Amino acid sequence: MRYLAGSFSAIFLAMAALTQLAVAADSFVVKDIRIEGLQRVEPGTVFSYLPVQVGERFTPEKAADSIKALYATGFFRDVQIQAQGDVLIVIVDERPTISRIEFTGMKEFDPEVVRKSLRSV
Repeated sequence: MRYLAGSFSAIFLAMAALTQLAVAADSFVVKDIRIEGLQRVEPGTVFSYLPVQVGERFTPEKAADSIKALYATGFFRDVQIQAQGDVLIVIVDERPTISRIEFTGMKEFDPEVVRKSLRSV
């Protein structure tokens, strides 16, 4: 079952990369890079993982490499690359800091009541 889930993830990532390649099909010299969607990750972190810099030629291969590099960090659920003229736009959706909480051995409180109170914090 884990193999199947991994295969679906790989297929999904490949399809996402191909979709983004269509957006960035033409190569161009990058005049500016904008990062959108950041909440906790610093822009400098994203820039450090991008295999393209201002002044370099952006190609479909670099689009695929950029998406793969940012996914590989584990920081993001979704990564999109767009081009507006000669501006490269990287749109990210960060993974949550805490994705799941489990309670074990708790006898005094109802776990659902505790979950609701934690959501309000």
